Amino acid sequence: MRIRFWGVRGSVPFATARSIGHGCNTACIEVENKRTGATLVLDAGSGVVGLGEALGNRGGPIPILLTHYHWDHIQGLPFFAPFYQPGWQPTIFAPLIGKVDQAFVETIFQNPFFPVPFTNLPTKPVVTLMSERDHEIGDFLVRVQPLTHPGGAFAYRVKGDEGDVVYATDHEFGNPEVDEALATFCRNAAAVILDSHFTPEELPAHKGWGHASWKQCAEFAAAAGVGHLWLFHHKPGRTDEELVQIAAHARHVFRATTAASEGTSFEI
Repeated sequence: MRIRFWGVRGSVPFATARSIGHGCNTACIEVENKRTGATLVLDAGSGVVGLGEALGNRGGPIPILLTHYHWDHIQGLPFFAPFYQPGWQPTIFAPLIGKVDQAFVETIFQNPFFPVPFTNLPTKPVVTLMSERDHEIGDFLVRVQPLTHPGGAFAYRVKGDEGDVVYATDHEFGNPEVDEALATFCRNAAAVILDSHFTPEELPAHKGWGHASWKQCAEFAAAAGVGHLWLFHHKPGRTDEELVQIAAHARHVFRATTAASEGTSFEI
């Protein structure tokens, strides 16, 4: 399994000269089954635009799993190239949170916010609701775990031939029941991608925002016995120098830690 980061920022794409090294697009991750060539997309922030262009016109199934509905995880959907090209079979897996239904996703494309209505997309995606159970999505087995985030969010564990990857962005630690369930969910995963939006110093002023600090992520990874921790959902404008320092500090807590950067990939 190969995992590639197409967007690693949280909240909003905000490019500055001092932050461009890690990338400035919002959340999007590509998972490739190297044995079959199948692709799975995790979240559709602005990073999904670059992924769509890179996919070219090869066609085939292209499932997109959304963790939740905040803008930084869906804002790239209307600009995803496979929706406008023949030969693709796109599916949007939308988390079943609250009173959400299939039609909810269509509102992202509604006038006056976007000029192409969902019903007019040349290759209209099928929308499927994602519940809290195991799902077989093409060549991928995906498990689901709820997170602590305003409005709700899901974490996903994708099973690989040589190990699993967990994508658990937008989680605020502090609810022991949810945190313990997440630790069990992540146990012995080859890699875990966690929301490290804040520093420990910033965190107290942002209680209830639904995000974590790099220190919480490193301590969690150590306790859960994971193989590698990828710090993700970086605060907009956080400089490259700051992210290098954050990763270095985190490695004092959990040695196998890397700050995710756009374009970086790793294999399991």
